[in-house]
Amino acid sequence: MSELAKMAGVDISTVSRALSDSPRVKPETKKHILEVASSTGYVINTSARSLRRQTSEAIGLVIPLRPESGQTISDPFFLEMIAAVGDSASDAGYDLVVSLPKEKETIAEKRLLEAGRADGLILIGQAGLKDRLHNLGNLRDRVVVWGGWTEEADYTLVGSDNREGGRLAAEHLLSLGRRRILFIGNMELPEVVLRYSGLQDAHEAVGLAHPEGLILGLDFGGQNAFQKTLEFIDAGGRFDTVFASSDVLAIAALHAVNARGLKVPHDVAIVGYDNINHSTMVVPHLTTIDQSIKEGGEMMVDLLLRKLAGEQVESMTTPTRLIVRQSTIDT
Repeated sequence: MSELAKMAGVDISTVSRALSDSPRVKPETKKHILEVASSTGYVINTSARSLRRQTSEAIGLVIPLRPESGQTISDPFFLEMIAAVGDSASDAGYDLVVSLPKEKETIAEKRLLEAGRADGLILIGQAGLKDRLHNLGNLRDRVVVWGGWTEEADYTLVGSDNREGGRLAAEHLLSLGRRRILFIGNMELPEVVLRYSGLQDAHEAVGLAHPEGLILGLDFGGQNAFQKTLEFIDAGGRFDTVFASSDVLAIAALHAVNARGLKVPHDVAIVGYDNINHSTMVVPHLTTIDQSIKEGGEMMVDLLLRKLAGEQVESMTTPTRLIVRQSTIDT
């Protein structure tokens, strides 16, 4: 940096501020210094800078994968969430460290924080993590979680209004005269329970009850959902609609329905949840609940950085809306 200062004809402190994009350096001076740095191949020693500042300048993104669920990192929801968080972190000058623990005993969040590999963490999902989150103690001040709101949650949450999303989906289907809605989702997950509660709310609002036996308790893995939906049809299961707790599950059900010669939406209407990009890449295009993944990623990064700065923050809800497409409207 001393040599760079001599070449640019400024002092070392001005070089340091220019490379840190400080507003205290005049734009023309900053431009000159950056041009000299670029022409000489100068790069910042980020390890040394991080050590000096006592920061890793990185955010950890923990995605717990349960092998039994059949869900992998290639799930479109995960990929879109990684992109949303990564873009927002980059805009704030942070790198993203992705961790994929596959065992409940792997305390990835503590390892990343205590080893200094990440300044703070974003956790995707609450499945099997509730006790571990509670056991983080003061480290919870450096964590934001994507998930469904529960009264027991004493950590910062960001997520869609899952109950409202379930209500919107079921209200739409009931308004079309559908009465036998097959709900697909793992009822052990807080988000899924809330989405089903919303479905029940919509039924109660019109004086109905959701028929018994129309729940397929499945994890988010698409291949298993495809097979189980086939088996449900083959066993004589009667339904005129599918409301799946993710778009991946809805798309799997759509393929299963097609495989048995049923037409969507004429015979079976289908609604998903997430509004991933793939929802407009299937035929017919998928009606779904948009939980604003991109905005969710931005919210989580913003809340986390504010927490790291010592601010008190509140949990937030992303915009939740129904997106009607061809899988429910017979055109």
